[in-house]
Amino acid sequence: MLKIRFTDQDLARTRIAPAADMSSELVLSLHMLATRRSEGSLGQWREQLGRRWQPRSAMLFDLFSTTDLPEFLTVRQDARDTAEATAAGLDRTGRAYVNGLGRLRRLTPFARDLAAGDRRSRVLLGELTAEYQAAAITPYRERIDLLVAAEHRYRARRLAAGGLDEVLSTLRPDIRWERPVLTLPMSPCLTEVDLGGRGLLLQPAVFASGRLVIAGFEAPQEQPVLIYPIPGDRHLLMDDQVSPPPALTALLGRTRAAALCTLAAGGPLSTTELATALGISPATASQHAGILADAGLTTKERRGGTVVHHITLLGEVLMKGDVEGGTAPRPSRRLTALQRPSRAPDARCRPTVRRPDGTRP
Repeated sequence: MLKIRFTDQDLARTRIAPAADMSSELVLSLHMLATRRSEGSLGQWREQLGRRWQPRSAMLFDLFSTTDLPEFLTVRQDARDTAEATAAGLDRTGRAYVNGLGRLRRLTPFARDLAAGDRRSRVLLGELTAEYQAAAITPYRERIDLLVAAEHRYRARRLAAGGLDEVLSTLRPDIRWERPVLTLPMSPCLTEVDLGGRGLLLQPAVFASGRLVIAGFEAPQEQPVLIYPIPGDRHLLMDDQVSPPPALTALLGRTRAAALCTLAAGGPLSTTELATALGISPATASQHAGILADAGLTTKERRGGTVVHHITLLGEVLMKGDVEGGTAPRPSRRLTALQRPSRAPDARCRPTVRRPDGTRP
């Protein structure tokens, strides 16, 4: 277990990230592929990625272990900027990270050259990162942003309803908040961390895949970050037409369930925008939105001649599966605890390199 201790100053500086960290999303998605972790709601993403897969992208797997992530891989809006930033980002700390992998297993020639600071290998690393970004992240960037923004709105509502205690106590069922200590189901080298007045940045991530990640704790000038997986169904990452979870569809009906998910991912929306997203007429969208509003799942706001629809906190928790038996919102129990191993795996634990669809390159 990892215990994070907060002071009053830390609590005042703790915040929820309002936008996605694309560099983290890239690294986490690569880690999911490198360790062959299964994630059902991202199956279609894997399938589409397989059709764009460049065999040499598998060289990036050389930089991962079961427990370690290369933080120097960097995403920029333009692929050329990504290549340059990643090549430049492999500084002394990055080379030390790669050398550290060599204590777990035998390094590949590519990884050895990176650890030695070889210029051509650094340029190749930048190119590989840019190619992977173009295939795995860029096509889904807008939807990743929408999902993270929806999670931010959900946590902001919880913050307004019950303060930071409410936010920290409902992040995940396996995270325990007993003021002033946040206990995480992880076994890193450190067992207790003092934030030192820096606070904590809570960063939702689409590709966290059940994993909690901590960063920046050992750098005094940085605000520590806790990356946690967005709860609930993430099929919205892929679907052009929203496919709501079956349980929600059974409760509300397909169209109203889709409307609720659409507002959660991309709202607030006008009646016309909601109708367009669902592929129905504005009159039908207005009728379904009215029923959702009557049930307290959404609210309506008039802006001039336009009606804008917002999802409510009740709608958020219902969509995420947090309401059980009509009682007050509770943390979702659909997520399973993922604990970081207490010791690093040896070389035999290194996964066989495969394409995203499971076949060998």
